Amino acid sequence: MTRSNGVLLPLALSASLLLAAGCGGAGSGGDGELRVAAWDTGQGKDPLDTAAAEFEKANAGVKVTVQKTPYTQYSETLRRQLSGNRVPDVARMLLGYGDAGNVLVLADKGLVADLSGAPWTNLVTGPGAAVSKKEGKTYALPVDSTSIGVFYNPETFKKRDLRVPETFGDVLAICRETAGDGTVAFAFGAQQGSAMARWAVFALAASTVFADNPRAGEQRVKGETTFAGTPGWKKAIERFSTMKDEGCFDKSATGVSQEAAARSLGQGKSLMAIAPTATMPLFMAGDPEARLAMFAFPGGDDPSAVRVPSAPVSGLAVPGKAANRDLARKFLDFYAENRVRYSEIDDSIPGIPASKDDPGVPDYAEALTLYLTAGKTAPIMDQNWLNPEVGTRLDSGMTKLLLGKETPEGVLKGMDEAWTPTAP
Repeated sequence: MTRSNGVLLPLALSASLLLAAGCGGAGSGGDGELRVAAWDTGQGKDPLDTAAAEFEKANAGVKVTVQKTPYTQYSETLRRQLSGNRVPDVARMLLGYGDAGNVLVLADKGLVADLSGAPWTNLVTGPGAAVSKKEGKTYALPVDSTSIGVFYNPETFKKRDLRVPETFGDVLAICRETAGDGTVAFAFGAQQGSAMARWAVFALAASTVFADNPRAGEQRVKGETTFAGTPGWKKAIERFSTMKDEGCFDKSATGVSQEAAARSLGQGKSLMAIAPTATMPLFMAGDPEARLAMFAFPGGDDPSAVRVPSAPVSGLAVPGKAANRDLARKFLDFYAENRVRYSEIDDSIPGIPASKDDPGVPDYAEALTLYLTAGKTAPIMDQNWLNPEVGTRLDSGMTKLLLGKETPEGVLKGMDEAWTPTAP
């Protein structure tokens, strides 16, 4: 199943991207009242609103209140509510680790309920299980997935007689060809707050690290390896540095915002952009009429070793102190039954696919389907980083590297220094 372009949820892949939860009231909800906390997508289409209305219709006497607050206010607000007396019955959360408000961080602190036994839990496997389950317990219903690839305009490629790159060498060839003609090969901004450098590193590491060792993330969590001691991680940062040296990015990228860089793709000032599927609206801002598509980023010179970072990134959880936990679990079961239809509302990828052969990617990302169905994927890496400071060190290290003030080895050593075996 593929779908046409639509409005997507904002994506949070890193500690710098926070989500917001609304107020609830532990002990204040009646048997038929359900309080759902969620961040405001800002896009106008939110499947959660549809699910709430349909759940009310299917359950006489039930009132569902979806309380939203701005996306950037999540972490502090939600954690304060979950540990206090103002607790929602259901909360939308980011999955895995990577930020203080992510579901597994909160699960480690006993702030979310175990959902084991729900009828959908056996469908949560692979990448979904890695970011929503722990030690035999299930803490969230995965709702949305994302995959990191490369946005481009096929019409622009056709006009310039360019082919979709199949190897890292092909990528560099495009960078060299466009250097000096007023066009930048990759839309790229590394101003503070931008996640573009992190996305690029993840796309590279998917092939250089995880193609040969799918367990690399798990091994780092267990302390069996380090970033600096893993040749594939060094190669990923070195290849990013090579892209910089070959003119793949704007020379003033450290002063360019993520939003400005994204607009340049729609405006035709850049040819490609490495980013998650869910960020399509960001790149459409430059030209709402542009018909963008995606392809898998080749992080190496062996096409068979190309991997796509992909995993569920957001889900629904039940706080441990929820006043109406039984009704909350019933709501999650209802959402799971209708998950594919709900994903069509905002053109997102369902957190639990309809089937193994149908990941449900939108039409513009159809080229990624082969990788997803064949299992040629890698994790969204920071979901396994228990301390958010690891991601912060990566971001700052890449900025310094762009400025010529850091080496690939230095970036990785900084990440290792920030590593902790448990979430703070």
